[in-house]
Amino acid sequence: MALALGPATLAAQVTSGFGPITVEKNTFLSAPGNPELQHNIPQLTVTVGSETLRADFQEFFERTGGLQRWGFPTSEVHVEETGTLTQYYQRGVVDFHRRPDLGNIYVLERRLTWDYFGGGQGGSPDLGAEAGTVNHNSGEQLGPWNHKVSNFSVGGVRTGFLDFFHAFGGVQAFGFPKTEARRDTNAPGTVHIPAATPEFIRQYFQAAVMEFHPLSAEAPVQLRLLGDDLRDQKYPAGAWATFGAFRAAVPLTAGQAFTPTVINYTPAQPPPTATAAATPSPAPTTALEPLRVTGEVVVVGTTDGGVLLYDGTNWRQLDTDRSVLSTNRVQAVLVDRDGQIWAGTDAGLFRLNRNGHGAAFDQASTSNGIGSDSVSSLAGRQANDFLWMAHPRQGASRFDGQSWDRFRSDNTRLSSSDVRQVRAVTGTAGGLSFATANGAVLYDEGADSWFFYNTDTSEIASDDITAVEADLEGALWFGTSSAGVSRTRNPLSWDHFDTGEGLASNNVRDILIASDGTVWVATAGGVSWFRNNEFSTANVVNAGLPSNSARALAEDSQGHIWVATDGGVGRFDGSAWTAFTTGQGLPTNNATSIAVGVVVSS
Repeated sequence: MALALGPATLAAQVTSGFGPITVEKNTFLSAPGNPELQHNIPQLTVTVGSETLRADFQEFFERTGGLQRWGFPTSEVHVEETGTLTQYYQRGVVDFHRRPDLGNIYVLERRLTWDYFGGGQGGSPDLGAEAGTVNHNSGEQLGPWNHKVSNFSVGGVRTGFLDFFHAFGGVQAFGFPKTEARRDTNAPGTVHIPAATPEFIRQYFQAAVMEFHPLSAEAPVQLRLLGDDLRDQKYPAGAWATFGAFRAAVPLTAGQAFTPTVINYTPAQPPPTATAAATPSPAPTTALEPLRVTGEVVVVGTTDGGVLLYDGTNWRQLDTDRSVLSTNRVQAVLVDRDGQIWAGTDAGLFRLNRNGHGAAFDQASTSNGIGSDSVSSLAGRQANDFLWMAHPRQGASRFDGQSWDRFRSDNTRLSSSDVRQVRAVTGTAGGLSFATANGAVLYDEGADSWFFYNTDTSEIASDDITAVEADLEGALWFGTSSAGVSRTRNPLSWDHFDTGEGLASNNVRDILIASDGTVWVATAGGVSWFRNNEFSTANVVNAGLPSNSARALAEDSQGHIWVATDGGVGRFDGSAWTAFTTGQGLPTNNATSIAVGVVVSS
């Protein structure tokens, strides 16, 4: 099957290119609660020269998945390239156009929408087809890149992507897969959407992006609104709203003549660039100007050396002498979606870039709303604008970029104000977990729902919770301060693991779910990992860890596991551990926290 390229770049002058057009049948759709989304999906008889052709948008829409595949139409059928009829939908675009590769016949088909963002079409970057990743689960290998559409992800999570693919149009609706179904890391060299929330399981097709939402029982498979994305790209700054084709319409009737709107749009060109010789920038880049991304960095918080950065070759220190930090005791670090480092300290909250410069809200304290100057855990700034932080004995705080909200046991349903850890729940848009001294709490921000796990309401091993994570199969893992780890897949099924089952220590500090599904546990006695229903452990003696006192875990884009300890930083590359200490250039060994991300420069 030849691949359709979709309409070419708009010419300077666009005409219809068609003779008389008549409506044969029609479906009129109106989106509830949105008066702007009222559009026709017609079956048209079209005259092209001496030919009379049928452009059946209605039949194509119904045959290839309807609302679940395409969403509501956001435009009428219109012309944006001479000789082509086009209709935009929330999740894609459909074109009636000539195919020179098929003998110049007219066809009606989906535009390869994703390729206009990551496939090299329309001047977009060509992110390729992500060769090298293999899905060993059952499924169907399709297209020129031999990727598989399966009901299971590379890591073995049941997604239902293959069933969804067949139910809603197959290749005619989605095109061929350009990746396997795998966890999105947004890392350089991968197929991804830079602005999309990482960690979701996604599969990229020529004309769609499938996304797995495990907590959505009604619609676990969802499609990105690529139609809206392409509309906004082609007609930026809301220019599309100035054309009648995108405004709410009235129903068409069978037999009436139809005259499509012709859109002749040329984006405004930027002012010409001066040809004078370039001069050095006089000052560091401010937060209002574009920031340069320079690669993935390992970020380490320390008790006495501020923040340490590792670029794969060298370490760099951001302390009170080299950054906006006012203290060198950093208790938590986070790299957000914008490439900024957030550092939780014993003197408030700081935001840094690679060079140590601070941006807006670079320091926060109790004087402007934060719950406590002591910030021991950070989460958020990925799916939305909220940054969450945990405070020993002072609850949690939430920052939306302008104002602060405090969450304590006396003003919310938190079971304790002694919050040890806050985490975003993978695969959710606003789910959070709180590890507290009185059990674990799961909080759904959108629904304002609270769920509690303690010894009174469940079979959890202890109320003194230190870490909470959800694995790739949806099971919840709870780390405790003295009773090891508890796991539950549903309220009636619990498993408990302690040193008797191979855990390095019953004092758990952190839990990490790796991209391959392995559960990693940082403990006071080393690092343990759970695979094939059993624990293995790495420590100073058997693996060369810098210390057995493991405090925090992170994973980089290559799947390497990083651990912060009180004796330095360890890295596991899949076969061996490497220790980074002051002997290898580390400014200090006293690591407290660790994160990995693409960090921006000033």
